[in-house]
Amino acid sequence: MKIGELAQITGVATSRIRFYEKHGLMPQPLRQENGYRDYPEAVVSRLHTITMSKALGFSLAEIKRFLPDDPSDVMERAEVISNLEAKLQDIDQRIKDLKSMRKNVKDMVVYLKDPNSKAC
Repeated sequence: MKIGELAQITGVATSRIRFYEKHGLMPQPLRQENGYRDYPEAVVSRLHTITMSKALGFSLAEIKRFLPDDPSDVMERAEVISNLEAKLQDIDQRIKDLKSMRKNVKDMVVYLKDPNSKAC
């Protein structure tokens, strides 16, 4: 299928598909005689995986690490669970760090409003 068809099926812009190719998330497609990209059906699932992974907060580097080399390969359920659990730990740590940062900013506001306070 051509890139426009792939974009229409997946809802991913052609420029984004080319970007994913350039950064190794998508395999280089075969080229037709006229130079048009020719994608196998298996890349539809791969694009859905990339899109869903980005929506779940995975970076492109993280996605690239866990995607199978062959776009027709399916990730094992245990591997998907492991990746999601690692992402949860990362999110929990970021929440903890943000709560700490929030407290520090709040304390600074209290202190600046009243330097005699014990906030800082």
